[in-house]
Amino acid sequence: MGSRTSNGGAEALPATLGRVQSFRAGHAVAGSANSAEVHRVLTTMQLRFGAALRQLDRLRRRDALLEQENTLLTEAVAKARRFAYHDELTGLPNRHLLLDRFNLSVALAERHDQHVALLFLDLDRFKHVNDTLGHSVGDELLQQVAQRLVACIRASDTACRYGGDEFVVLLSELDAKDGAVVVADNIRAHLAAPYLIDGAQITVATSLGTAMYPVDAQTFGDLLQVADLAMYRDKARRPEIPSISDSAPDAGMNSVGVLSLLDEGDERVRAGG
Repeated sequence: MGSRTSNGGAEALPATLGRVQSFRAGHAVAGSANSAEVHRVLTTMQLRFGAALRQLDRLRRRDALLEQENTLLTEAVAKARRFAYHDELTGLPNRHLLLDRFNLSVALAERHDQHVALLFLDLDRFKHVNDTLGHSVGDELLQQVAQRLVACIRASDTACRYGGDEFVVLLSELDAKDGAVVVADNIRAHLAAPYLIDGAQITVATSLGTAMYPVDAQTFGDLLQVADLAMYRDKARRPEIPSISDSAPDAGMNSVGVLSLLDEGDERVRAGG
């Protein structure tokens, strides 16, 4: 009986081994299939990840361009707003901002029983500077005049380039007219000092007229007209001509009037023609 069991086991062994080999072969095939699937999935994920990185890079570049465009637009808007209320050459407030500040100053003056003054200034014979030395020197002269004006007034006052070589100074919160006279004299003295531009020493005279609110007029336009007329009366009394000299003249030469701006038209002015 024992030999039959042993023989039966021996006979069954090849069949068992066959089943094991078949099982292993099946798992090998399945493993190979799974490995291929995993490889396919990983490849797809890598491709999608690469595409996502490229898209992210494109978005970052686009955001950078949008930010740059936004910065430029913001600067352009700020510049446009500034030039809407300021003179481009001198940086001073223009006539629109001057009017706004005048209305505010009048409101404060009425509340505190004070005065407001307008000073109208014109650079005498400024055209000769442009004609003789060029517009770039004329522009520099206007810029230096603007700087001197600002240095002569308080932070609560306003110096405005009204147009060309004309300037208007708004003095607010004045207790008396004497305050405007003191500032006007100070402005005259500062603007009369020589200007050094591109190696030339330039001296110009300034005609100045003053008008007081509410004594001389009640509105901005009327007050400005009074100051303008006063300025022309001042100019008529002093038909002065600007002079230009070398900033480093020879020792034997007068440093003033080396180059005169006197021409036939100036002769007529001096003669009253």
